[in-house]
Amino acid sequence: MKIIIVLFLVSISSVSYGQKEKFLSFELAGSGGIASINYESEFFRKEKIGLTYRLGFSFAPIDKNNGTALVFPLMVHGTYGKGSHKLDAGIGLALTVTTRAAFYAKTPMSIGYRFQATDKNYYLRLAYTPIMGYFVDFNVQHWGGFTFGYKLNRK
Repeated sequence: MKIIIVLFLVSISSVSYGQKEKFLSFELAGSGGIASINYESEFFRKEKIGLTYRLGFSFAPIDKNNGTALVFPLMVHGTYGKGSHKLDAGIGLALTVTTRAAFYAKTPMSIGYRFQATDKNYYLRLAYTPIMGYFVDFNVQHWGGFTFGYKLNRK
């Protein structure tokens, strides 16, 4: 478990050097399940289009047979719009390890509204965030998510 945390922190520090905007966000429901803490960094911006990657962590109790799930959502988000109001869409992979040594992955997606005032250090996102599973059989969990993000690098 310690190696996963170390790799996670190293990946954040190595890919975030020289990036544009960086955020620490809290997402209620959404791609990490019940709630997640995420690091986000913008890696592309051109006029109305922006691309952001997001690395997160969440945990949730499942049941006594599976124990607790540790969820690591990895997402790429695209934003479209000028000013404070943007369309936000994303897709990714949610790697999950349980405390009983089970491992699985799901595909979270997101489409919603992002409010990011140009003169403030935070953003708000409200999104429909379905999570697709496909290992035993194909299933879709319908979620909605609310995100509050705080900008780490101020201009």
